[in-house]
Amino acid sequence: MNRFLDLAYFTREEVTDLLALAQRLQDHPEPHALAGKILGLVFMNPSLRTLASMQAGMQRLGGTSFVITPGQGTWQLETRLGVRMDGGAAEHIREGFPVLASYCDAMGVRAFAEGKDLAADLAEEQFTAMAALINKPLINLESAVNHPCQALADWKTLDDVGVPRGGKFVLHWVTHPRALPLAVPAATLHMAAHRGMEVVVCRPEGYALPEATMAKARAAAAAS
Repeated sequence: MNRFLDLAYFTREEVTDLLALAQRLQDHPEPHALAGKILGLVFMNPSLRTLASMQAGMQRLGGTSFVITPGQGTWQLETRLGVRMDGGAAEHIREGFPVLASYCDAMGVRAFAEGKDLAADLAEEQFTAMAALINKPLINLESAVNHPCQALADWKTLDDVGVPRGGKFVLHWVTHPRALPLAVPAATLHMAAHRGMEVVVCRPEGYALPEATMAKARAAAAAS
């Protein structure tokens, strides 16, 4: 596996193989499995669990990691292509990302949706541009409309607590004081469909998930 960007890129059998590996490492730790390996983590946006879990995972497997949070201890990074560098960012991802990749054995990147252009967010334009600059194994730590690591962890949790893979899964809309990204609901919806569950999306009129997101989930459900 060279890139972990979307659960949709893997068959159910490949996902269950990953989960079996996770369970084996949980039951029989291998503290030297990644000795000498470095994971570079670039968080364009804040994180709590994803950041901590990635660092803890590398430490438990004998590896190390470094964290880059642009603008906090490092120069701000410009992500737009073809712009004049006369703003607050002192570095551009076109130069910065290849350099960071050269320092590590694998990279993880988090880059939220900009929330200005739904079509661009659904096309993952920003994350795709970043990924194209990295020549090392890459992990999606949450992009505009995907959060595969959380989706994989959710799948394992459902397995751990004994929820049947053919059981019923309800994704329920709730009110929130501000608009939130689509990454988690989209990834969760797809995960449940990919797992083979009977999925229901419950939401008020006018608050449907984008058709592209629903179509992807339907395809996963059909395949499962």
